[in-house]
Amino acid sequence: MAVICWSVSEIDDGFRARFDAQSFDAQSRRLRMADATARQLVQPAGSRIGPRLQQEVQLMLVHAGSMTVRIDGGEPRTVPAGQICLLLPGHTEQIRFDPHEDTRETLVRGRMEGATDRMRAWLTSLRPTRTLSSALTYLAREAVVTEQTRLTADGALVDALATALLWRFIAEFRNLPAALPQPIEDARMFIHRHLDEPVTLADIAAAAAVTPGHLVRMFNAHMDTTPVRYLWDRRISLGVELLTSTGLPVGSIAVRCGFKTSFHFARKIKDATGLSPTELRTSTARTAPEALTAADRTG
Repeated sequence: MAVICWSVSEIDDGFRARFDAQSFDAQSRRLRMADATARQLVQPAGSRIGPRLQQEVQLMLVHAGSMTVRIDGGEPRTVPAGQICLLLPGHTEQIRFDPHEDTRETLVRGRMEGATDRMRAWLTSLRPTRTLSSALTYLAREAVVTEQTRLTADGALVDALATALLWRFIAEFRNLPAALPQPIEDARMFIHRHLDEPVTLADIAAAAAVTPGHLVRMFNAHMDTTPVRYLWDRRISLGVELLTSTGLPVGSIAVRCGFKTSFHFARKIKDATGLSPTELRTSTARTAPEALTAADRTG
């Protein structure tokens, strides 16, 4: 399915220019999300939501399938796989999910606090959809993992990640093109989509359309890591997620995360968390069937 990329020119240019000229003042920067939750959901083909009056901020990341959103009776907007949609409080919305296949999404939601009238008006002026970047995908996944592992700091960490996701959405609209060079974005997205495969540096560089040496230099300069190290960090993160949110055997999880042996997987998990896979799973005691459905489709 093709991914549609909307340009910043589709924003109300006059209002945006006036707001951007003065930058965000201290009061505007107090915008945050509170009482946030993060979930991976599967919406059945042909299902609908609404019409409803939105009470929260919702960020919906579409990974498979699609949805069509109509806000305040306006023109319907299609959100295909590979895009994110921002829904704001105080607006009436209707959502229809792909009629032909299930839609898999990550939903991050919470109360909007600290928003000035000016900030609310600016957010409303934005087109509510944009192409997913690797940073948006990563922040949403970390919020989900945080909830699944119950390492929420009484909700403060989930709120912080949800707030970071909202501000990243805002920043990408205000600072197009993205702060990271496109080859790094392409490489990161490729890595996220192929964690279970035997990926090499040459494969990652090919996806980014640069030479391996150039990609390594770019990662070192902009991310203080290498493409291969970034790949293994993401595999470990997915491994922790699957261990703590599913009942899959450790060997199966190792394979799904791109490890050739359970021993190598266990050693990396121990290095990262201080616990063996079995100890980590026991400490969280999280094996809900619904979590298996969502996490098993991730990556």
